[in-house]
Amino acid sequence: MNKRSGSGRQAWWLVVYDLRALWRERSLLWLLGATLLVFGWALLQGARFEAEGRQAAAAAQAQQERARGAAQALARDYFAAPEAPRFAQMKWWRSPFDVRGYAFYEHLDFALRPALPGAALAVAQADVLPRYVRVRAESLDSARGAYDLEHPARLAVGRFDLMFCVVYLWPLVLLALGASVLTQDRETGRLAPLRLQGVAPGLLLLARSLARALVAGLVLALGIAALALLSGAVPADAAGAWALLQWSGLLLAYSLFWAGVSALICAHCQRQLTAAFAGFGAWVLLAILLPAGLSLASSLAAPVPGRELYVRALRDAGDAVAANRQQVLERFYDAHPQWRPQQTALAALPHAVTRIPRALEQERLLAPLEQQYEAARARRQALFDRFLWLSPVSLASEQWARLAGHDAQRQRRFMAEVAAHQGRLREFFGAQLQQAALRDERGRCARTCVEGYGFTAFEAVPRFTPSAALAAPAGAAAAPGALLAWALALLGLALSGPIYASRLSGAR
Repeated sequence: MNKRSGSGRQAWWLVVYDLRALWRERSLLWLLGATLLVFGWALLQGARFEAEGRQAAAAAQAQQERARGAAQALARDYFAAPEAPRFAQMKWWRSPFDVRGYAFYEHLDFALRPALPGAALAVAQADVLPRYVRVRAESLDSARGAYDLEHPARLAVGRFDLMFCVVYLWPLVLLALGASVLTQDRETGRLAPLRLQGVAPGLLLLARSLARALVAGLVLALGIAALALLSGAVPADAAGAWALLQWSGLLLAYSLFWAGVSALICAHCQRQLTAAFAGFGAWVLLAILLPAGLSLASSLAAPVPGRELYVRALRDAGDAVAANRQQVLERFYDAHPQWRPQQTALAALPHAVTRIPRALEQERLLAPLEQQYEAARARRQALFDRFLWLSPVSLASEQWARLAGHDAQRQRRFMAEVAAHQGRLREFFGAQLQQAALRDERGRCARTCVEGYGFTAFEAVPRFTPSAALAAPAGAAAAPGALLAWALALLGLALSGPIYASRLSGAR
């Protein structure tokens, strides 16, 4: 017990002495101060990007509500006085009071993905994955292919945001802070006197490496949290505090991982300059080559069919539906006999009435290929997730993106809810169109009328409502545990057998 307490006191004083020595090194303080300034600026850039996105989403929602209100007012005026001069030249396909025009042309509907409290902490894929999409009753093609408009050169360079700084620049800061652990003692000849005083080199390595990384991580976490709350980048409520706490916990775990890398390098290298070069090489390997290799291996092991195959299949399906229009309608009305026209031949049905049945048939023809694409994407993602722990940098960046809500997994969940909403929208307008066609068949109107294709049920049109699952980050927060496991493994390797004997205990 006394030996343990003595080792604990010894480690404490080693940490205190090392931190005081770092405090006297003004260059390191300047490095940490510059890091805070750069990272703070990156946070504000991410906050500005998020604010612009929220303004665009709010504008889309306001446009949707204005369009719905204007359609209701116009329909009310039209059905009160359909012979008014201003309606004389209005065609049905530009008339919101005609169900055909409203369903396919005038109806404006946006599905908005809710923002998470920590959205400003990482831009991630938010610059290509839109936060809102327009949903049409006929098909989901416009939503599936939706991407935020951005210059390709800007996307290639990437956003300068907090996540970029933490993932790629923060390890360089930590490696610079840890490059002098033991190496400076060896070069100055202080390691041998320390050993004579009972200071174990292994304890010196662990205490200094961990203390430097933890103190630097705490300073960065507190500085970013204060700036995020004061600037309004993160809301000053319980949800915002929880988002910052999760972000800070992941930051500390990530810092400990790089502390393990630094300790392993210092256990091998005899000189500080050698440790600096080795640290840069480790950064290139772990931050650049390993994530790229993991992504490439996943793509090669689970290839997704080429886009040309899908485009060709889409054209073939469209041609098949156009060539077999009669058979398509026969199948549709066999499945929905309550809507089958009594007096009109199927070939003579208006184009607008048959648009949704034809879209359903085209989706049926494309379903096998869609399933093939989805299965290939799922295999690739599953393979990537299975081996994600092999790349600590990828693991951390994925988790930061998930905490911000800007990851591909949450986007897929959002698009699944959009698809369900589009199904409800198509079902609603499909029924409205078929019922209107039956009414028009019984008593045809000279112009749009309530007894025919007239439409007034604006409030009954389905609206998109995101689920409660979209209000939380996607995936479990297992990244901190995996990063800590990596840190323990690297620290253990730094103190293991031959390395410990030949490097830590051997003075000059």
